[in-house]
Amino acid sequence: MKYSALKSQLRALGAPGLFAALALVLAAGLAWQGQRWEREAAADAARADRLRAELRLQRALAPASAASAAELPSTPEQWRETLPPASQRQQRLADLLEMGLRLGLVSTRTEHRLTVDAASGLERLRITMPLSGGYAQLRQYIEAALRHDPALSLDSLKLRRANPQAAELEAELQWSLHGRMDTSPGGATR
Repeated sequence: MKYSALKSQLRALGAPGLFAALALVLAAGLAWQGQRWEREAAADAARADRLRAELRLQRALAPASAASAAELPSTPEQWRETLPPASQRQQRLADLLEMGLRLGLVSTRTEHRLTVDAASGLERLRITMPLSGGYAQLRQYIEAALRHDPALSLDSLKLRRANPQAAELEAELQWSLHGRMDTSPGGATR
């Protein structure tokens, strides 16, 4: 199209047509900018959600208090008294499972087996937990769980990949939640 033809068409539109054309160009520009702003807002919201989740996870996984060497028990009786009571077993188990979920690890089932030694007043909840997820998630989970519960031990860890290029691992963890039996004032266990 030649310049003279464009000039004659613009004259034919008149002032209202020019305003309408200008408004359409402006609306198209604003629509494009609006889409860009929406994408940026969605990315910022996702980043904020991820940071909030990480912060909640760090708060949940932070150790309640770090024991110094001076606070370590020196006798078996003192050590036994530092173990959590049996009444906390379900909450400790729930915390262990929730940590894995928060880190995005998938577990189809867990198996539990409780053993009690009445003579020593100790109990052990053995947990077998098959998981799948990324290596970094699994490492973070194990570290956080052990840091969160000082009376928890990781007894066994088995890892495998479906194929060498797979991003996810299949893992089987065996944990032990150690605790002391609750006793009533009369000495009988509950």
